[in-house]
Amino acid sequence: MATRITITDSGQTQTLNGPVAPDTPDNSLQRITEVYFAKKTTTDNGTRVNFTKIDSAHVQQDDQNQNIPYDSILGKTVYLVIETSNMTDLSIDAVIRPSANTMTDNTDTLQLMRFVSPDRYEAQRLFTVRVGNLDALNNRNGRHDHYTNVNDHINKAIIKLQLRPDGRATFDDWTRRLGDQTINLEVAVERTDNNPCAYGDGQEEVNGAGIFLNDDRGRFRVVNKNIYTIYHGSNTYNTLRVITPNPERRRRIQKVRNTHSTEVIFFYYDQNDNEHRICARTKESVTRKRRVNTVPPLAQRGNLLETIDFTANRAAGEQIDAHQLLVYSNGTLGDGATDKWYANQTDSVDLVNMDILGNQGVGPQIFEAFHYNQNGVVIRYGFQHTRRRSIQPDLFAGFLGALAQFRQEGHDHYIVSQGFSYSDASCYPSAEHVNGEAGDLNLLTTLQNGVNTILTAANFDYDNQVILRNILFEFGFESGRSENFSNTSNTSAEDNASTRLPHTTHTATPRHNNHLHVHGFTPISDIYA
Repeated sequence: MATRITITDSGQTQTLNGPVAPDTPDNSLQRITEVYFAKKTTTDNGTRVNFTKIDSAHVQQDDQNQNIPYDSILGKTVYLVIETSNMTDLSIDAVIRPSANTMTDNTDTLQLMRFVSPDRYEAQRLFTVRVGNLDALNNRNGRHDHYTNVNDHINKAIIKLQLRPDGRATFDDWTRRLGDQTINLEVAVERTDNNPCAYGDGQEEVNGAGIFLNDDRGRFRVVNKNIYTIYHGSNTYNTLRVITPNPERRRRIQKVRNTHSTEVIFFYYDQNDNEHRICARTKESVTRKRRVNTVPPLAQRGNLLETIDFTANRAAGEQIDAHQLLVYSNGTLGDGATDKWYANQTDSVDLVNMDILGNQGVGPQIFEAFHYNQNGVVIRYGFQHTRRRSIQPDLFAGFLGALAQFRQEGHDHYIVSQGFSYSDASCYPSAEHVNGEAGDLNLLTTLQNGVNTILTAANFDYDNQVILRNILFEFGFESGRSENFSNTSNTSAEDNASTRLPHTTHTATPRHNNHLHVHGFTPISDIYA
């Protein structure tokens, strides 16, 4: 590194000249060797902790094993790791600045949100951290002694932060300026006491600061996206609001709403706080619908925009209630055993397509829609007898979290849905499924293969169905519909007497004995709420 900068109290920097790096560094010098952004990774059942670099030289991959052309997202939580030698217990100052003026109209240092143990973030521009202080690893109880290898990190200064300012207005301004571009973030570091130290492979200790992540050896590229952060129920790093105190029940999902992007990224943090980038979806803003009792005459429906015909699906054996959907400018007519009208409302709703794999074909078989299987987390679901495969992003986050935790707790069932809503927000013949607000799931069986059953069948897996329903409740699906029943023919004794699945109401018209209906989802709080 031939360029040095000095960090001033204002966060501004002054350029100085530094020494040329040698082929072999002097190991006796006090040295800041590397500075990088990272995500935390744990192994050995969460007892060992390390960091995985995230920059242009350490490319990440998505759920389809495709390279991601950026490193992080505005609003996301990351770790800034400063590796040193011969500097234990010394303090280091760090600032983060954009490499160009495309995001903030200048290249001044950024005010970002720093984690302050045990459970809050505060806005800082100048980050001061002591080498060997591991408070950035603390959970909400202010502890990190569950990690047995903390001595591996005594020569590091670690900062946990969120890549966002403290106010929504400033965040919106940053995202507006950035648009669909990428911004590189650089880091300048120096000793807090202003004494000299060496940087990288520098051959001598120098006054001033060093810049990292500013050349082709590695750049930290940040973009605009909407983010959902989803926590396993046993994750002690979840500091979201407590809903019920005894037993303690917390919100498990938070989002970073980005008004200048339509792409949504869903991140799941397992019980050991490992990060999993589950999937990315594009949200579509569509006009809200409401099912009304009277079908308007043709002249009042507006222009016919689209006809969606399900003749081939029904002929192939798919049990789809609608014969066709007639999408008009004023609403949607569902044509089936009876006609039902879904009238346009005055506002809009965001929907995402749950059918990620998009398997082609028609018929009564189960169509696999998604199968994530990485680093101990499995999320697998499919659809059967439905083309209603759109859902609100909030609900999708809850659905993904519930399925991830259910599998992590040792349940191998294939989760199959009978549908949420159509892509235009209608949901023939239902009223509650409208706007992607509710969904139906096949009941679980002892075969665990997703094939449906009924509540009174011998293969109905009551015990695991209760577990899944409770997890769905904890992730936000607070209401549901099922039926009162008893079942003495299956292996569970818990449903021998009359019972009903938890968090459901008895609904026999129409019948709810062959699926679990979930709705009443609690909206996800924005990070600035």
